[in-house]
Amino acid sequence: MTKSPTSEPVNHRTLVGRQRRERTRQKILSAALKVFARTGTNAPLIEDFIVEAGIARGTFYNYFRTTGELLEATIEWLSADFIESIECELGEQTDPLLRLATGLQLWLYKAEHDLAWASFVARPDFIKRLPFEPVWRDLHEGRQAGLLDFPNERVAFDLLAGTMIVAMQGYVQGNTPAGYTTDIVRIVLQGLGVEPARIDTALSHPLPMVRRLPVSMPVA
Repeated sequence: MTKSPTSEPVNHRTLVGRQRRERTRQKILSAALKVFARTGTNAPLIEDFIVEAGIARGTFYNYFRTTGELLEATIEWLSADFIESIECELGEQTDPLLRLATGLQLWLYKAEHDLAWASFVARPDFIKRLPFEPVWRDLHEGRQAGLLDFPNERVAFDLLAGTMIVAMQGYVQGNTPAGYTTDIVRIVLQGLGVEPARIDTALSHPLPMVRRLPVSMPVA
């Protein structure tokens, strides 16, 4: 059976159209990240996102109907983005303490070099909606293995998340001292009951290269 002479061009046009739509969607999400970081969840108007993205009003409504819908999409985008990129590096690592130490350092390095992202994520109403199942798992397994020592996992997570929020805000404000990332991770691990020698070993472990670059990472 011979192929239709028009089938391949049609498929190509469809693919190009999808790619164009995805680029526009990511452009809107990138703009939303900056707007939400500046204003929070309640203040922005749709016009704010249109201006930031440099698109027409009709284009915006082709993708999102409300600011609430855009907020949900932005959170989902970040969730599937940087957390997944960290998991790509930690996938073969089974030591829960090393996973925590490495993941926290990568998270803070991201905050240091992507202030719009840090401003967005550092808000308590945003960070609590991100999928931190891998962190909960590492806390549970680390405690079970005797590597971590804390009263309960909720207390441990709140200590970790609260410290990370303040640390990210420090990067945004631009008043962090040298060695801040390592010192913050060390303090978190101390709070989780990790022995000093184990902390030293975990922090001396080479950090992996983030091979799956987050789509939210600004292009140089």
